[in-house]
Amino acid sequence: MATDISNKFQRELKSFYALSVMNIIFGGIGMALGISAGVQNVLALVEARSLLLYQFALTLIGFLAFGISLRWLLSSVEILDGATDIKDDYEKSKTKLDDENATSLVVKMMAYYRDNRSTIRRLTLLSKIAGICFFVNGIILLINTTNNIILGASLSSILLMVIGTILNLVVGASGIIIPRSFRKYSSVWEYRLEQSTRVERELDKELEGQLK
Repeated sequence: MATDISNKFQRELKSFYALSVMNIIFGGIGMALGISAGVQNVLALVEARSLLLYQFALTLIGFLAFGISLRWLLSSVEILDGATDIKDDYEKSKTKLDDENATSLVVKMMAYYRDNRSTIRRLTLLSKIAGICFFVNGIILLINTTNNIILGASLSSILLMVIGTILNLVVGASGIIIPRSFRKYSSVWEYRLEQSTRVERELDKELEGQLK
């Protein structure tokens, strides 16, 4: 039984890890794009030596995106740290894993999920949104690459577009698939938490009845 629980726990932990890492990647990319857009438009404003509302707005949006992405990144790192602690506990007890230790790890995972439920749900949603954006961008790049091949563009430019297309499609697909996979496990944790809460309520009622 401990082996079955261990195998299931491993899959849950890997999914949790993958979700955290995917969000760290997206957060880092968002920071890079945000600061790049902000700095470019600041330089454009300096060169123009006048306040252009359009570029000023783009500057604010760029730095705002940077701030949001930074918070996104930090939240992802915090969740990954917690998952790493659980993974370390699992690695330590893996060689002598019995039913009691396996159950203890599952309970610890559930407790961590319960304490960070809102953050984890937000990261799951953000990963899906970012994945869709990257995938759509990959399709656009694929269309542009095809058009450039037909028009006889240079080999180097086509190669760069092919690489960009593949990266966008792979990252986009990962951003969509990983949250869907994680949702399978998180729904089980939600059910376990609901059951444990129900049992606690029934126990409290029973104790109150005995004290009256």
